[in-house]
Amino acid sequence: MVLSAGFHSRLGPGSIFTSFVLCSLLAIFAALGVFAVLPDRLLRGAAVWRAEIMGSLWALSGVLAIVGAACKLEGELSWFPVFGLDGPALPMLALLAFAGGVAGSGAAALACVFVGVGFLALSPLVFGLLTGTALVLLTAGGWRSVCLPFAVLPACIPADSPFCVPLLCLTVLLMGWAVSVQKGPTAVLPGMVGLFLLGRLLAEVGELSVLPQVMLVASGYLVAATGTYQAIRDKSLVRIASGLCAAWYGILVVAVALALVSSFGGMETFRIAIILGMGAPMLALMGLLWLAQWQQAEPKRRIASLSGHVLVAGLLMLFSTMPPFGGFAVLWSLLVGTYDAIAVAQPVGAVTVMLLLTLVGAIMALMGAGLLRAGAALLFPSTVFQPHQPPVAAEFVWPGWICAGAATVLVLLPGVWLSLADHLVVGPVVPPLKWNRIATIWLEGGGASFTPVFTFLALGAALAAAAMLVRLLGFLPFGRVIKPVPVWRQGAPIIQQAEGRPVSYEGAAPLWPACMALFGLVAETRKDKRLARRGRVALRYGRRRLFQGAEWCETQGLVLILLLLGGGLLVGLFVGK
Repeated sequence: MVLSAGFHSRLGPGSIFTSFVLCSLLAIFAALGVFAVLPDRLLRGAAVWRAEIMGSLWALSGVLAIVGAACKLEGELSWFPVFGLDGPALPMLALLAFAGGVAGSGAAALACVFVGVGFLALSPLVFGLLTGTALVLLTAGGWRSVCLPFAVLPACIPADSPFCVPLLCLTVLLMGWAVSVQKGPTAVLPGMVGLFLLGRLLAEVGELSVLPQVMLVASGYLVAATGTYQAIRDKSLVRIASGLCAAWYGILVVAVALALVSSFGGMETFRIAIILGMGAPMLALMGLLWLAQWQQAEPKRRIASLSGHVLVAGLLMLFSTMPPFGGFAVLWSLLVGTYDAIAVAQPVGAVTVMLLLTLVGAIMALMGAGLLRAGAALLFPSTVFQPHQPPVAAEFVWPGWICAGAATVLVLLPGVWLSLADHLVVGPVVPPLKWNRIATIWLEGGGASFTPVFTFLALGAALAAAAMLVRLLGFLPFGRVIKPVPVWRQGAPIIQQAEGRPVSYEGAAPLWPACMALFGLVAETRKDKRLARRGRVALRYGRRRLFQGAEWCETQGLVLILLLLGGGLLVGLFVGK
């Protein structure tokens, strides 16, 4: 059964429905611009509902973009051929609706409006003017506002010009710099503009020679490495989150260069990796950026509730490379694309592709350390509070939950996003979405597929089967190994602190305190001795349980592996081809 059967024959480029969607989007952006800049005295009674009105308008624009992407709408207004729907505009607008919805009002919201209208612009000059203005608004003056508009200069020159590739490298570097200095969810805007422009121009250029390819890939790696270094070493939470965003933008730039201008194989798989990278990980990153800005706005606030801890842990996992979340799906696609490229490449090309993927994997691994630092800084801010100014518990944060919920849906149902964002990157048309591929990442060329839901079910079934065996047999299949080990392997070191001084995570936090703080097992020292004593007891209890769980997994790891292998063999016998 096909979900989108029949739409392509009735909704052509010049249909009334296409004109309706385009005019509605332009009208919504105009209304958003008005509500973003008008002062309260002019809005009068509507000023109280400014946030709700703007949120509803952004939600409506996102719904229209999703409907247009599902119907594969393309076309322009015959009476005003400056704006139109083509290529990656609608998927980008769907992502922009989340960024604009959580950005609030003022210059940040106006920049989102300019970027949205720029995505609809068919004229390169109009696109450059709108997106350049948005970049100036994001920089809020200064010498950055003089440099960043040059990032959209490639839009105004021919794609076959000899200056196109050097200017594209300049665009990548400037956009990466713009992402790394932003605060809040608007940090994704320069990255979205850069990927939009890079994809369009590289699609027109086609296959490049070796030197331009090396320049583009090197620019992407430089941005990714710089963003990762910022996420690992910086002290500010908003800077850590912006560094993660810049690193992710650099990785996607490398994937775009491999998908559009590479002479290797696996180009379709790299294209799938780009689409997946702009889905769940990008939404989780928006939620993380919003939480960082929200906590910086009032340093006394702290995420102290259980729902807040669940939200932070969920956003971190959705963005991470832990299977089967969004970052892991991107890494899996890159691995499959590398395998396809190596299979048809010469030895030198195969070694080059392997080195490129190794660098991407190393950057993703280092981003995991940055994620731990961001989680520790979110749950336990480094601000030193006075005894008479205790931290204030946070309320239920809706923007973060909305981003986390949308990212979870895209993780569990990746086929829906792959069908909607088919035109995000130029390539062969994806077949109409079918019911049996909603929850699967399916690669047509090599026949490989990945279903995240099956990974969740397999892990849960393996743990349940192991627990049942222990319960029925009454003993552990493998006893606990007791052997002398060095002192440094018996547990994490205990960090001593001076009397009356709270624990501070400012600076480069060690890995163990970051992990413990992520799960809420570290308590700040207070004057109240009872709370301090309870914190120490909870810390010892949590550490003991953590080590017991790790020891159990080590001793029973063979049982879990056998159960997973047996389940995989049974599934292969019944559903394999």
